[in-house]
Amino acid sequence: MTRSKPRILVDLTPLQTPGGARGIGRYIRELAWGLSALPAKEFGDLEILGLTSLNWSGSCAITSDFASFLASKETELLDPRDYYSWAYRQRFSLWLAAKRLGADAVHITDPHGTPRFLGLVGTKRVVTCHDLVPTRFPDHYFGAKDGGATLGRFIERQRYRTADLVLAVSDATRNDVCSLLGVPAERVVRVYGGIDVERWAREPLLDRAIVLDRLGLFQKHFALYVGGADWRKNVEGMMAAVARIQALGLQLDLAWVGHLEPHNVERINQSAADAGIQSSFHYLGYVSDDELSILYRAAAAHLLVSRLEGFGLTVVEAMACGCPVVTTRAGSLAEVAGDAALTVDPEDPVSIAAALERILREPALRADLIERGKTRAPRFSRNELGYATAQAYRRFLLGP
Repeated sequence: MTRSKPRILVDLTPLQTPGGARGIGRYIRELAWGLSALPAKEFGDLEILGLTSLNWSGSCAITSDFASFLASKETELLDPRDYYSWAYRQRFSLWLAAKRLGADAVHITDPHGTPRFLGLVGTKRVVTCHDLVPTRFPDHYFGAKDGGATLGRFIERQRYRTADLVLAVSDATRNDVCSLLGVPAERVVRVYGGIDVERWAREPLLDRAIVLDRLGLFQKHFALYVGGADWRKNVEGMMAAVARIQALGLQLDLAWVGHLEPHNVERINQSAADAGIQSSFHYLGYVSDDELSILYRAAAAHLLVSRLEGFGLTVVEAMACGCPVVTTRAGSLAEVAGDAALTVDPEDPVSIAAALERILREPALRADLIERGKTRAPRFSRNELGYATAQAYRRFLLGP
């Protein structure tokens, strides 16, 4: 029987990988929530389904009720090896599921799971580009499992050049997709990432003093970093800036939130020791969003001095919570932060420290950044993410 509505399959399976607790997982959850909140008139001419599981034979589970699926889904911190197992399964089995479901298009939310053979069954491929960090810095990011720098860059180029539609999470990322990979501009649409702004803006229900005391931060002045420990995150620059602040006689600890493998925890602790701030460095590991909300509110500033980000999700979270932001001009970060943050050169710890010093010494500046951030954050809501993505689907599948 011929269906009257084009069917698009949104891949939710990365939530079952270690990436589910990181930036890509947050993007997928917020996209799914945003799609679930759309009134029927915004996507009634499309059938949008979520792919929730897939096995090697192509058997799969799907849902049209994104909200119920997300409400029942717990984030699991899985073995990193599971990520490669998932990626290879997606590459070689997703086309079978697409064929069985009669999908007109599949939205690949984590590009590492780019499927092969979709063209054989007439299914188009929409892929989200979160960033092109590996292409810009191949020697730091393409390991043996990725084929090394030369093959890795070729694979990444083909991943996006062969897509029927690329959704880039910022203008900076869109420009990279076009200029670095040669993808025609008409096949690349900017759809900003988003968060549940209202939720982050609400005061958390947890007791602030109890949470901070348990985390070892009660009555401490601290800068807050949220994220991973890979090279682009500029761990050394962040540590050096905090050390410089302390050398000026100002009290400032550094709190780090994020799930890291043991070898990375050892490495960042050593970096703190090398910078001379080991006694004021706090690795907190993975915390709940409610706890993170308290940390943003208690922090002197949110520090994200990355060498490159495709979007900068934590910048928006911090702004929504009323936390001043110090970030860099690299990639999308200045684009997302706008006039609501202090932006610096990621390779200059002196300028990073100077921005932190201004926030610590100038209460009026700090208050102004907080208000600017609260005003700017709603531009990046998950409802807008869902709406803009559905509009991109519609134009792609149905035309203008």
